Amino acid sequence: MLGKEEMLQLRTSYIEIGKLVQRYGHGRYNLSILMGQVVCIDSNEEDNVKLQYLLDSYNSMFCFKEGLDEFAVCECDESHERCIELNQRFRRESQKIWDILKKYIL
Repeated sequence: MLGKEEMLQLRTSYIEIGKLVQRYGHGRYNLSILMGQVVCIDSNEEDNVKLQYLLDSYNSMFCFKEGLDEFAVCECDESHERCIELNQRFRRESQKIWDILKKYIL
């Protein structure tokens, strides 16, 4: 089962990704799934129910065509370097999520 620190990291990462997607996703991505992750983590559900929801929704967010795997900040109001920095931040947070969930997916 996921530990408290892992849950906290997942929550933080989903919020950070949500901020980027909301600002730079141009309405292309469904934020309700991302925020559903946070609501799940904050819920009083049993840990095994939370884990199953997190795994199922991870697959629907990242593993399908037009999923978050395709997300990239291509235009921002700042410099090209800032876009690169934002994309790196997105990838770092996505990697943190994968590092936690992969042992339950594989």
